[in-house]
Amino acid sequence: MTVTPGGGAGNTFTAAVSATPKTTRDQFLKLFLTQLQNQNPLEPMQDRDFLMQLAQFTQVENAEEMTHTLQKLQMLVTSTQATALLGKQVIALPEGEATPTEGKVSAVRFTAEGVWLMVNGKQVSVQNVLQVNG
Repeated sequence: MTVTPGGGAGNTFTAAVSATPKTTRDQFLKLFLTQLQNQNPLEPMQDRDFLMQLAQFTQVENAEEMTHTLQKLQMLVTSTQATALLGKQVIALPEGEATPTEGKVSAVRFTAEGVWLMVNGKQVSVQNVLQVNG
């Protein structure tokens, strides 16, 4: 059985998730508090405007929580896929090399940078697997 990659959508997803700013909530709170502090006491913020901004704040928090959950889910899926490759014959492209290497996956490493396979004594990113033979 041979499995080949479908086009690298996983790399795009990782880049998009990583690009999301982690300080969105803090930035929103700072702007919101600054607006409250600098409002005209003779014309205070309308209740409707206040509720709309609180709703926006809730949406920002929910979006951040969803992003975090999706990142954890992506890592779980990648980890599951990597461990399923143990003992399988693969063709993969080691980091910084132009020539693919072929061999059995002997180990799986989990690091802060991602999930890595050991193939013929070389460390290969699980996302650089070109072919799996079963």
